[in-house]
Amino acid sequence: MNSRRRRNEILEEVRRNGSVLVENLVDHYQLSVETIRRDLRILHEKGLVRRNYGGAERREKTTWEMPYTQRINYNLEQKEAIAREAIHLLEDGDSVFLDGNTTGLAVSRLIPAHKELVIVTNSLMVAFNLLQKNSRSQVFMAGGEVDQSGLTSGHRLHQELKQYRFDKALFSCAGVMQQGLYFSKVEPQSVAQRLSDQARQLILLADSSKMNQSAFLFGMEVKRISVLITDDGISLPFLEKLREMIQKVIVVKMEEQAPVPSKLT
Repeated sequence: MNSRRRRNEILEEVRRNGSVLVENLVDHYQLSVETIRRDLRILHEKGLVRRNYGGAERREKTTWEMPYTQRINYNLEQKEAIAREAIHLLEDGDSVFLDGNTTGLAVSRLIPAHKELVIVTNSLMVAFNLLQKNSRSQVFMAGGEVDQSGLTSGHRLHQELKQYRFDKALFSCAGVMQQGLYFSKVEPQSVAQRLSDQARQLILLADSSKMNQSAFLFGMEVKRISVLITDDGISLPFLEKLREMIQKVIVVKMEEQAPVPSKLT
């Protein structure tokens, strides 16, 4: 079992039982105390659990979200792997919405210049990444008030999105539960809900750290998603539950990932 999957299993146990003990995890996984403590430290630093004497406990707050500038480099290897897989789903002639989440940024960096797409985004950074490679795709920026992350929001954004019909919408969320998709802020929640009405296919890009996680705001039911792309850190029981509800689930195997060709960046 790889470390990502083990940490997700530990996280699921914390969520289910409220806490875990180092000694029990050592017995269960047959690993050293140091390895288990490192797992709990990593989960704590991500804000997913709270470490305590002898183990870890559930975080009661669901509104916390890592700042955008930190999230850009968080789980970067997984995001790039997910982005590479997402690009395989894009066909010449597609009209695509690509949101400004940090996995969306990875997609915008890796879309080959020869792809002929019509891309709408609410992110200055996504638009810049697409334009600087002299792409053959048409790029449209949906307007609105711009925040410090370079994302547009507000009434104007939603009025513009109403005008479009997308073949595919690529987006992310703060957490995925059996009950649905969750968001930490109102704006990405509202954009996702708008996309569910405007796009023929909803493609969710969510690395395994978001699996079996909730947040402050409910967005939509899982069954609304056409395709989920995640990485192999997801726990097998939760993966099987998602496969019962989502049309297509793609799990990227991290150990098989090749370096990104320079011509795509």
